[in-house]
Amino acid sequence: MLHRWSLLTLALLLPACMGEIVGSDSDAGGPGASGTGGGPDAGGNPGGGNDGGANGGGGSDAGQGQDGGTVGASGTLSGAIRVNNFGWRTADTKVAVLLGHGGESVQLVNAATGNVAGTFTASGLSTDKYSGDQVATVDFSSASTGGDFYLYLPASKLRSYGFRISDDVYDIVGAAAVKSYYFQRCNHDKALPYANDALLGFSGIGGKWVDGACHAGDAQAPAGPGSANDGTLDLHGGWHDAGDYQKTLWGRGVPQMLFAYEVNPRAWTDGQLHIPESGNGIPDLLDEARWELDFYVRMQRSDGHFLTSVKGENPSVTSPPSQANEARVYFDGTSPSGGGWSGGGVTTAEATGNAVLALAHAAIVFRAIGQTTIGDGYATAATAGWAWLAGQTLSGAENDLKASAASAVFRMDPTQSTAKAFADAFPWDTWDGMYPGSLTPAEGTLSTGAWHYLMNTSGTASVKTKIQTAVGQGLVDPAFTVDGPYSGMFGDSGNGWEWSWGSNRSQSFYGANLFMAAKLGIVGSHTQAQVLALAQKHLHYLLGLNPLNMVYLTNMAAYGGEHSSFHIFHSWFSFTVNDGDHGNTTYNGKPTAVTEPLYPYYADDSETSTYGPAPGLMPGGPNWYYDGTYTIPDRTYPAYAYRDFSVGCGWNGSLCTAASWELTEPDVGYQGPLVLLASFVMSAQ
Repeated sequence: MLHRWSLLTLALLLPACMGEIVGSDSDAGGPGASGTGGGPDAGGNPGGGNDGGANGGGGSDAGQGQDGGTVGASGTLSGAIRVNNFGWRTADTKVAVLLGHGGESVQLVNAATGNVAGTFTASGLSTDKYSGDQVATVDFSSASTGGDFYLYLPASKLRSYGFRISDDVYDIVGAAAVKSYYFQRCNHDKALPYANDALLGFSGIGGKWVDGACHAGDAQAPAGPGSANDGTLDLHGGWHDAGDYQKTLWGRGVPQMLFAYEVNPRAWTDGQLHIPESGNGIPDLLDEARWELDFYVRMQRSDGHFLTSVKGENPSVTSPPSQANEARVYFDGTSPSGGGWSGGGVTTAEATGNAVLALAHAAIVFRAIGQTTIGDGYATAATAGWAWLAGQTLSGAENDLKASAASAVFRMDPTQSTAKAFADAFPWDTWDGMYPGSLTPAEGTLSTGAWHYLMNTSGTASVKTKIQTAVGQGLVDPAFTVDGPYSGMFGDSGNGWEWSWGSNRSQSFYGANLFMAAKLGIVGSHTQAQVLALAQKHLHYLLGLNPLNMVYLTNMAAYGGEHSSFHIFHSWFSFTVNDGDHGNTTYNGKPTAVTEPLYPYYADDSETSTYGPAPGLMPGGPNWYYDGTYTIPDRTYPAYAYRDFSVGCGWNGSLCTAASWELTEPDVGYQGPLVLLASFVMSAQ
């Protein structure tokens, strides 16, 4: 997890306060009826909140996505019926979760015709240990005909959000998740016709996120305080790290983006994301990765190591990015933390390991698509970085990164004997001491190295066997021990464990690691079908099939993702001045063009805005260890430890009472695992 304070949070507080802050890691009416009551979170209770008119929709999912309640639908839209709000592929296992309603009859209704496409019986009730919910499940996997549908409980006269059954239903999810990186670009303008919500055949609902190029000083960056002074450097490019504007070389999602292309190359095409590079003959996914990768190359020093970060402190203006006025510097040495600096603690070895891992992988991918000049450039940088890294004696997380980088370099160039030797000698059987013990399916560093080694035709057979056994026993089988009606992770009401800072990243890695293992023939003590089905459950969770009904992506109504996030902790999208207390009427809150009957999800978070945040960003997610004092509704269990809000610090004179960054801040390192997870279920173009 990225246990850190946001630069913006700290920098916008009064200078006198800075030294005191320490971070820590149902209505049963018929058609047209309005549901009232429920709990504080309307989405989590049957008929909760104000339904806003059960029939008030904006078209079906087959049109432009947002249906906040399908036109002409029967019954009251209710959060008691939890579905993947995008839908399922035709041959998928299809299981919805009901809050209560055990044993009831459930109808699958065609949204276009109103005809009942199937009738199913819900299971008996069971308790989900991560939410405390008394739930039933309904399996409608036999429904394999494409179309737009919703689930309806005739006895209770409640219905679900609309969803699609179609083999391309997840294409827009992957595309929006990658397009979000464009809106995180540093030193690049966001201009029309690219900076809008028209995407992959969806015309959008008029959203625009336009700004000029930001942080021009990155092209002539000086050394920061306490850093080795390498002179003035051109360090433009790369993505803003998260809700703030720093660029720090920890895990930033690039390896997962590159694997996303490798596992399903036909899903990623040139022109699909509508970015400035579209039409250049390179798939847009890889073009977006290049904006970051080229920045890594600029961060490399002559001896092969990489700088750790480029960032600033103490801005008085943050939104839009082009107006942000912090003084930007680089750090050649451990990235500082505290005193207005966020993203601290990244060492030179970690930065170099992350860069080498990504650049070696990029060399493999770009060479494979015939872009040899680009690939060779990345290979040169990776080779020099490995030469430096090979000479370092490391331990712990740094050594794990070194092992993964070694695996990637060895795969890139089988003649790299030091990389081969290090990867071969690494204790994969114990996952460097994590297994048995602390290893879980959310592990993202060594798993990346493992996939590289297993995909390397020059790898040593005995080492591959060792890795395969460790993956089966340490990643695959444990995922089944914590499975639940939604999708489980390690932790319970007394121990949040992975339901902590960045839990959505963990959900993504659970699913992505399971998919990768199955692709490579590793299924532990289970069948491949079981592993694939569990992997997909983690995607379902992120797309609405969870206790809060949240689509854990921003502003996805235009694409069929109802009940999505409209408030994130973000310098551009939630802030104007001070600490972001509902300040940005252009981007913070539900867009006025969006029909969302169950909004607000909590009464205090009722803001509306012109456009909402840019689509496709994944917020951190439920955090059992949230240590702010703001009310988090139903926070008795880990899966409910979330609220869709964007107040930054909420400084009360002695501490930050809101700390929304612990729940709703996005991060480019969260996006990569999500992109990889989605890639496995996207259709080939």
